[in-house]
Amino acid sequence: MARSILVAEGLAKREDNFLLLRVIAALLVIYGHSFHLAPRGGLTEIFIASGWGIYSGDIAVDMFFVISGFMVAGSYIRQPDLWEFMKARILRIVPGYLAWLIIAALVLGPMFTAMPLGEYFRQPDVWHYVTDNLKFSSDMRFLLPGVFAANPHPVVNGSLWTLPAEFRMYVFVAVLGATGILSHRRLVTSAVFGLVVIGMITPWNLPLHPDWVRLAGYFSIGILVFVFKDEIRISSAGLLAIAFAAYLCRGLDVYPIVFALALTYFCFWFAYIPKIPRLDAYGDPSYAIYLWGWPIQQIYVEAMPQSVSATNFVLSAATAVIVGYISWYLVEKPCLRLKTVFSRKSPAVARSGM
Repeated sequence: MARSILVAEGLAKREDNFLLLRVIAALLVIYGHSFHLAPRGGLTEIFIASGWGIYSGDIAVDMFFVISGFMVAGSYIRQPDLWEFMKARILRIVPGYLAWLIIAALVLGPMFTAMPLGEYFRQPDVWHYVTDNLKFSSDMRFLLPGVFAANPHPVVNGSLWTLPAEFRMYVFVAVLGATGILSHRRLVTSAVFGLVVIGMITPWNLPLHPDWVRLAGYFSIGILVFVFKDEIRISSAGLLAIAFAAYLCRGLDVYPIVFALALTYFCFWFAYIPKIPRLDAYGDPSYAIYLWGWPIQQIYVEAMPQSVSATNFVLSAATAVIVGYISWYLVEKPCLRLKTVFSRKSPAVARSGM
């Protein structure tokens, strides 16, 4: 295990644990949701029980946004082309999402609705579930007619709320990049801090749903880590120090900020310090695990209504990993190959996968 490393050095090695961290985060989301969807067994979510004041699902989503901010900003800076950037982002987020929406409305819905099939397919909400959710707006549809109606919470997929926020963060980076701000440290720092201050004081002045402001803050921290990658050094001692600082600040007004910095530091410590077997050779199931985790949990709740949260988590996590790899190889990976269609990259850049 390395004693310390600059973020820039870790990035240059092209060997990191970000994929494993994203998979762990996706599984943490399922773990956190298990206490909400299958509230039996008398267990308490570990982070709440430990007094951290934030539950595993929120921690996992925050990690996703830190990593995304870091990687998406790096993608634009390495290849500053608005067309290529947005094409890559759309191909990463839309195909898996569209596949989920169609399967949910036309396959899972008919299987798990309490309505007769003919009546189900006559409901406008079936089709609106696909078309309206593809708009990436805050006005999302979370219910399908009669689906999971007997479950404690009939929401078909409560994880989808972060996707419109993620898409807006892509647009944010595109604006910073297209205006030249992203390539200047002082400008991007001023822009990010200005928006963070607005988000903390008058969040209604931002073009974001209130639930997305926190996510935008974590995404912005990821951007700044990339911008200052030559100056940020990661070490185990540093992680212990900032984690202890966060622990001491529990209950104080400054705690959310210190916790955000500690969680961000952990993400890059995990990515670059431990020597862990990498998963990259097997594909990237993390996005689909996140997309499919909630509905898989709902299926197990309907099939085994007396099961406890721990059982729901174990079964759902194992199933979601399998579905995640199926989605990667059948949907996401083939669609990502379309990045070379109408490409304006040089052959060398295109081969590099930037």
